[in-house]
Amino acid sequence: MRSKSWQVRVSARGVGSGFLVTERHVVTCAHVVDGAEHVEVTFAQHPDLGPVRATVATVGEWSRDGDGRGDVAVLELERAVGVSPARFAAPHTPFGHRTARLTAYGFPLGYDEGILGEFRSTSDQLIAGEWLQLEAWTGHGASLEEGFSGAAVVREDTGEVVGMVTARYAAGGGGRMLPAQALVRRWSGGAGLVPAPDHRPGTVVALRDLVLRCADERTPEAVYRSVMEPLYALPPLPPAGGFLSLWDVAWFLLTEVEPAPGSAPWADFAAHLADRSRDPAVRRELLAWAADHGVRPAPRAPLDRPDDHAVRTADREPLGPDEAMWSPILVEIERSGSDRDTYLVSVHAVRDGRARLVAGATLSGRDVQEYVRKHLDLAFAHIDRAEGDELIAFALPGDWLGEPVDEWRTSEDDAVPLGCSSPVVVMDLGRRRASRLQFRLRKAWQALDRRREGAWQRVECDSTQDPAKLTVRLQWLETTAVGYGSPLSTERSRGLLRAGLNAAAPVVVWSRAGCSGRHDEGAAAGHSCTGARFLDALEEQLASVPLAELPRRVHALRREAFLADEHWAAGLTLVWEDPRCFPETHVPPRSPIL
Repeated sequence: MRSKSWQVRVSARGVGSGFLVTERHVVTCAHVVDGAEHVEVTFAQHPDLGPVRATVATVGEWSRDGDGRGDVAVLELERAVGVSPARFAAPHTPFGHRTARLTAYGFPLGYDEGILGEFRSTSDQLIAGEWLQLEAWTGHGASLEEGFSGAAVVREDTGEVVGMVTARYAAGGGGRMLPAQALVRRWSGGAGLVPAPDHRPGTVVALRDLVLRCADERTPEAVYRSVMEPLYALPPLPPAGGFLSLWDVAWFLLTEVEPAPGSAPWADFAAHLADRSRDPAVRRELLAWAADHGVRPAPRAPLDRPDDHAVRTADREPLGPDEAMWSPILVEIERSGSDRDTYLVSVHAVRDGRARLVAGATLSGRDVQEYVRKHLDLAFAHIDRAEGDELIAFALPGDWLGEPVDEWRTSEDDAVPLGCSSPVVVMDLGRRRASRLQFRLRKAWQALDRRREGAWQRVECDSTQDPAKLTVRLQWLETTAVGYGSPLSTERSRGLLRAGLNAAAPVVVWSRAGCSGRHDEGAAAGHSCTGARFLDALEEQLASVPLAELPRRVHALRREAFLADEHWAAGLTLVWEDPRCFPETHVPPRSPIL
């Protein structure tokens, strides 16, 4: 027989119930201790302990003239009493049906030693987003009445607490209870006491302590949307009445949200708070928590890469030891649609064939570089170096393809260009979103897996080709790599670049320092211009390199160029896109709220 020795009688201006939840804390209703600073607590099963003085430590936002919400109070005993605390059931433990018998121990008038009532909850439907309805188990048992307020509602077959009685109905013998999960919404101290699915108590307590050290000028709903909209086409709706606090958002993510495949929204939430925290210590601890509690896929064979089984065919040789392997980090930058200079920026770590969102925010253009730089280190914590070398890929809108992302600083404390620290490539975001072109790119890489070397074509800086005809010509020649002699400085050069992208060429290369198209007398006399010299060097040094190895080779060239006074590869931009390395990411239906 289970002994529920943690049940208590609370004596203030009136009498109510309560229950011990730690060795020195009792939970009861706020209306039971209304206006009191100190109360007396008596343990129903331990009369030898006598009355124990307790301080009213925490009171919810309940008010006598309100609607009954926030009817929670926590009492701190003046001493530990040596009684084992109550044990909570996990959220969503099934009890909302007629066959689950619930009990509550109350102290109505004339029953100083208490009385046991039997009840049931016929539905898990919350009333006004706050309470569950209780009904009498039988027509002749004890009814809820004054003195039951604050009593633990216990599932009789397990002895676990599922909620607390907060109100009685005038007729019918039933009333309302605050579910344990809702109790933790109101009282963050309950974190770690009410089990959160798939999370250890220490994990929940650590997040709670960090969240309580955070402040945000935005509403909790805005924070929630900023975290969830990059993950879900239709994010789960917030609780009825909205979130109470940032802690309430965290608790909701831990207990109510079914994670999308490959996601851990609680970790995204922690990373999001870290991004906005002004306290360096809190920022570091939140980022560490996010890294420790994100998605950790099962290990796989080192030479097994995303979607590789789909490209191994009967005429495909096994993967060779010299074949490039990558652990990608994907940075996507796209226009948010809210105004011309607002961008939706997301940083993903690709592992086990899935893109894991590390951080995401809506930013003005001037803030993008700093945001990406700050979150790349966090992304590195999620990739597996056993799968291959890191590869940082920027998926950019068309008008950003000329942005020198490889020249961005590696970190706030490291002025080395990013492209010298790691292999860096870019992709056209529009092409990445086009299923037709992604299909063709996959086919091109499957062919490259067999013949290994690409078919290069050069587009001279003074080319007058029609872009549409160039696209067809590149497709006809099965071109897999295109070199351009001009930077993206004119409408004509941008149109020719688009031709190569539309031809589904896996590799496109140009130099931001290439020929502008205004040739001097030396060029007219037969001397090669800057663009032609660039294409010559490209053909000499890169045409024989397997396309799968190009990011690594370009990485070496960028370091050479950085150390040299002059180098043909200075300002080299590499569009390199193997869709098998970069799985799809969710496209938010609208921009997160700032």
